[in-house]
Amino acid sequence: MLITAMIGLRVPTARLPAERTTAAADTAHSSSIGSRAMRAADVAAGAIADVDVAVAVLDRVTGDVVGNGQAMGPMFSASLAKVVVAVDMLDRRRSAALPLSENDVELIRRALGPSDDSAMNDLWTRFDRMGAVGRVATRLGLTDTAAPIEPDIWGWMTTTASDATRLLAYVAEMPPPDADVIIGALAQAPPVAADGFAQDFGLQAPGIRDVTAAKQGWMRWPTDTAHLHSAGFVGADRRFVVAVLGRHTFPDPDWQTLRRSVTMAATAAVGVLRGRIGSPGAGHLAVPNVHLPGVVAHLH
Repeated sequence: MLITAMIGLRVPTARLPAERTTAAADTAHSSSIGSRAMRAADVAAGAIADVDVAVAVLDRVTGDVVGNGQAMGPMFSASLAKVVVAVDMLDRRRSAALPLSENDVELIRRALGPSDDSAMNDLWTRFDRMGAVGRVATRLGLTDTAAPIEPDIWGWMTTTASDATRLLAYVAEMPPPDADVIIGALAQAPPVAADGFAQDFGLQAPGIRDVTAAKQGWMRWPTDTAHLHSAGFVGADRRFVVAVLGRHTFPDPDWQTLRRSVTMAATAAVGVLRGRIGSPGAGHLAVPNVHLPGVVAHLH
């Protein structure tokens, strides 16, 4: 996906205090498992300077969504946009008899798991582009998710960590045939994406247990800004949805630093949530050494 025009979307880079992101969460006890996971992730991300990391955690049992001070700040979605289009297509097939061939469904799987941009380009072009964003945002109440200002560049869709958790929580509640398409593809995501980018960071980093499926995203735009996102389910019952959205701005963005920050935040959040799902070593917040394979600047 080539970016050929400059856009003026810039968000302040100062880190803000952790805060809850919804009225429902305002009534939640400050020591809830989701709050503890979010704060652990925020602390872990804050250990690395000059990187913006938005963190949100949604508990599908209580409905609480908690996030740090960046959680409602818009960022380019990069490949998280692919989940929006997949949801729209499958919902319309179910509710409006949208005809989808087996090849169309396979394109959804390719766009999600291997994060194949060519598959997404095809789907975006043939299945209503910007219209998909508006329908999903309205139906799910994603108040901070917006269509890209350039209709042909789906990665310029903007979203927030908070909205990303709501989107995936909706996926978990879709009828099994539709949920299985999306979650199944994400669960089988390979360590290296279709374009050669190493997507084993964040919730898909080696050694992180109890993450059942996650969508990764990466993008460099404007030229001095790198974006790296990871959003997915924790626990066999998918009770928790975690979103970690990262951004690093410098004359020459440091992908390794950004990967490390996003992975440390994801590892810390999952470490707390594992206390709820009963895995060995639950609650341990030490961040392990993270394998960081070589990456190159990329638009995705």
